Amino acid sequence: MLKSLFARMMSGRSGQSVNAENGPCKLWLGGHPEQMQPVDDPKGLGAYQLAVEALIRDESPDVVYLYSDDQADLSVVRKALVYLSRIGGQVAVAWQLPDAEVAEIFGVTEREYQGAVINPNGPIGMCSGA
Repeated sequence: MLKSLFARMMSGRSGQSVNAENGPCKLWLGGHPEQMQPVDDPKGLGAYQLAVEALIRDESPDVVYLYSDDQADLSVVRKALVYLSRIGGQVAVAWQLPDAEVAEIFGVTEREYQGAVINPNGPIGMCSGA
């Protein structure tokens, strides 16, 4: 249910962030689906990781939302999920990926992951694969 709501919010977003040189934005990041910011790091200089850290430090969201305009290549979304699982203490939603895949990245069962998304401050809300 939450993922379908998130999908509707993102599909209603006006336009895509497209860099003429690099194509569609590989990562949108935010603490709320309606307030996501594009992150661009075409040369792999660490902007994605810095953006995740800044979001956690500045907003301390209950849930971190991830999205990519590039439907064919979700590798950056997966890398962001792996990073979030390593630092721990965060629940992430990447609606473009199956719950089972996100749960596996975080090292929890699909049911535990879904429970954490519904109640990020609950007993298993702080997912970590570490």
